[in-house]
Amino acid sequence: MKNLLVLTDFSLHAKHAAEYAYALCKKIKADMILCNAVIVPAEMPQAGLIIWPMEETNTLEDASMAELEKLKLHLKKADQSHEHKPKIGVLNQSGYLQDVVEGVVADQLTDFIVMGTHGEGFESFMFGNHTRNMIDLLGVPLLLIPSKTRIAPFKNIYFATDFSDTHADSAFLRQLIPLASSFKAEIFIVHISTPKNVAKDISEKTKLMMIELSSDLGYPGIHYIRMNQENELEGLNKLMVKRPMDLLVVVHREKSFLRGLLNGSLSQKLAKELDFPMLIFKAVPEAEHIA
Repeated sequence: MKNLLVLTDFSLHAKHAAEYAYALCKKIKADMILCNAVIVPAEMPQAGLIIWPMEETNTLEDASMAELEKLKLHLKKADQSHEHKPKIGVLNQSGYLQDVVEGVVADQLTDFIVMGTHGEGFESFMFGNHTRNMIDLLGVPLLLIPSKTRIAPFKNIYFATDFSDTHADSAFLRQLIPLASSFKAEIFIVHISTPKNVAKDISEKTKLMMIELSSDLGYPGIHYIRMNQENELEGLNKLMVKRPMDLLVVVHREKSFLRGLLNGSLSQKLAKELDFPMLIFKAVPEAEHIA
């Protein structure tokens, strides 16, 4: 892992996400880029016929850069250790957030995009337009940091899946193992089994995948859990409430249970209690995968 792209709007939630990302960079020996998208009124649909002077745009960009440098200095000053010192780059551009991020990702190697919350719990950052656009448009894994997340090492990583595509799941787990090994964390592959997705050969598929992962990667800390629930969302709710979790990993597919989360199906109670980060991988569309 080389680079984390950390998005910030200079709010307290975003500052916390940057601090979390910096601690993560130290552990995995990566560098980070602090990024702010400067959105001026003339670029927004509701701006109508307003003419936004170039001088004002430059003022906004200068203010943004000053805040980025201030955040960079804060992260460096807070680091009193003698461990790996991540390099911190700063970048701001005028435009919509997803356009700015797409440009940065196209130009620079990016392992994770890191975003903080903008309110209480799961709903506010999962269901906001910015986050949904990031999940839908980008192929880079997205790490979402709730404001209640403690900055602490990963011990237990949960990879929740419905096993609709075991080949893709294996590929994502391979990407996850370097992160887990940096912390010597345990990976729990959680299969949420429902009456709709139960297959006669699912146990055999699971067994083969676990054998393949263990033999190919030689990582001992991989475990399998099967949860039987009426639907995937109930299973995910139960998993997040009952298990000691430091990181939840899910794969975004057009027909996966994550789509239900994006449509607002998670309970208010759970939304207020979320205190761990979520890592979202995006699956390649089936037609593209075949091509």
